[in-house]
Amino acid sequence: MSDTSPDTPAQPDSSPPPESSPPAADAGSSASPDAQVTGTEQAPAAETWTAPDPAPATAEDSTAAVAKTPAPAPATTAVPPQTYPADMARFSPLPPPPPGFLQTRWQGPDYAGGPAAWIAALVGGLATAIALPLSRPGIGWLLVGLVMTGAVWHAARFGPKPDTALERWIRVGWAVLAVALLAVGTFRDAGWLFVFCVLGAIACGSLAVAGGHSVRAVVVGALAVPLAFFRAIPWLARGARAWQQTRERSGTAGRVVLSLIVTFVLLVVFGALFASADAAFATLLGDILPELNARAVFRGVLYTAIGGLITAGAIFTVLAPPDLSGLERPATRRIGRIEVALPLGGLVLLFGAFVAVQLRFFFGDKAYIQKTSGLTFSEYAVQGFGQLLVVTMLTLVVIGLVSRWAAKETRQDRVLLRTLLGALVLLSMVIVGSAVWRMWLYQNTYGWTRERLFFGSVELYLGGVFILIALAGWKLRASWFPRAAVAGFAGLLLFLGVANPEHFIAEQNVERFQKIDFWYLRALGPDAAPALAELPEPYRSCALSWVIRDLKADPDQWYSWNLSRAQAAELLEDMYVMGAGQACNESERLNAKR
Repeated sequence: MSDTSPDTPAQPDSSPPPESSPPAADAGSSASPDAQVTGTEQAPAAETWTAPDPAPATAEDSTAAVAKTPAPAPATTAVPPQTYPADMARFSPLPPPPPGFLQTRWQGPDYAGGPAAWIAALVGGLATAIALPLSRPGIGWLLVGLVMTGAVWHAARFGPKPDTALERWIRVGWAVLAVALLAVGTFRDAGWLFVFCVLGAIACGSLAVAGGHSVRAVVVGALAVPLAFFRAIPWLARGARAWQQTRERSGTAGRVVLSLIVTFVLLVVFGALFASADAAFATLLGDILPELNARAVFRGVLYTAIGGLITAGAIFTVLAPPDLSGLERPATRRIGRIEVALPLGGLVLLFGAFVAVQLRFFFGDKAYIQKTSGLTFSEYAVQGFGQLLVVTMLTLVVIGLVSRWAAKETRQDRVLLRTLLGALVLLSMVIVGSAVWRMWLYQNTYGWTRERLFFGSVELYLGGVFILIALAGWKLRASWFPRAAVAGFAGLLLFLGVANPEHFIAEQNVERFQKIDFWYLRALGPDAAPALAELPEPYRSCALSWVIRDLKADPDQWYSWNLSRAQAAELLEDMYVMGAGQACNESERLNAKR
């Protein structure tokens, strides 16, 4: 009998049994049952619960299996049952997580993306591959936007309609704003501005198909199409599988899809071969289409996929928009008067103290500011602008949270809320004026730049948002406010596009012609060319050197045509310019004498 106490558990014999020895199961069967019971009673801590084997094998079967296959293959080795401590057996499994927003509020269309969806996605993708100048602003952005808008408008006829005629016109207004923002690239070459225009166009186009009234609903609605970009992939895949299964019975739509795909592939392949065989045909084809090579083919396939999925995502959303009603219900949680009065009252006192200190600088000149503040004029103008911008945005967040959760049931609650929020809004508008005044002083003294102009414009926009809050605060509820704030920012971008900011910056710096930072002026694009052309030589040639280089190195195709670049090329065509190196060296020498 072996020792089976907990301290010295039984050790199996490490030497393998000979082939003629009896099987291990027969040897183990000769052990005394009393010894097995005694070992179990002495080791209660080793008690385990073993998952039952659905088909336990007998000892005879195991013996026969061992005798026939002394070295079983790893792939056919049976996995031993998993053991758990006995105390764990009484716990029930965790319940499944609750369904998320996509399962409950946005399941998408209950049918797969069929041939019509594939045709619309293919049209949007081909338009993107052929006409989108991704590396620069151009008319192609507007053309692609119009093609996608037409495809989505056609699909919208089969989706749910907005509840009221006013809501339908609002959706149309969002679509018009999206197209107008894309049109900025047709007239202006400022890439930094056009990036914001493209992002704004995506948000406005998403609101056109998804809708939304409250702040949370507008945020989700603005992100609906980017989210549907990925959800459209399995939707189209299901439609492709369904079409594959029924293509023998498919009608005209299925044959049209297949014919378009085959036509596109044949045109690309044979067009590339003809272009490589004849230079004249390659020149003609190059005036119509981008250059055909391996890189262009890869670009075309990638752009087709991206443009097609954007179009399919918009169609996916317009056919089954997300249910945003749960995000538009008023908050059920309320905070009392003390929770409102103390924080808002403290902010009002703090804002009032800051405004009292700032008022004495509003109408002071450069000498007065330097004398009273102890700072140089540059330090005063720059100091605190970023902080005031952050303060303005955080104040908007505080006002939004208080407006949502504060009690408004009684007259006393409404009077308290109007008084505190009204005072906070008025003081915030003074702070906005302080930030804009600082930036205005700095730019008029040290010159204008794109960054200073843009952030100053954003600060002015935030001041307009506070005006909207003041208008909405009388009733303490305005469903139009979130959409008006988004439309206001889109309007700001359109205003900057019309104002031609880079031309304005160059014009202001040329008027203050004393000692010019030519390294910055050279970075301005063709929008600034008419103003830079007013400079005397050699400053003019140095300031225009990068514009001249870019226009010669990368001429526009039909799909990348831009009004500012066309005007700059026409202006510089007959203008005498010096070499860039000679002009900039001479400009630096003259600058040093000033």
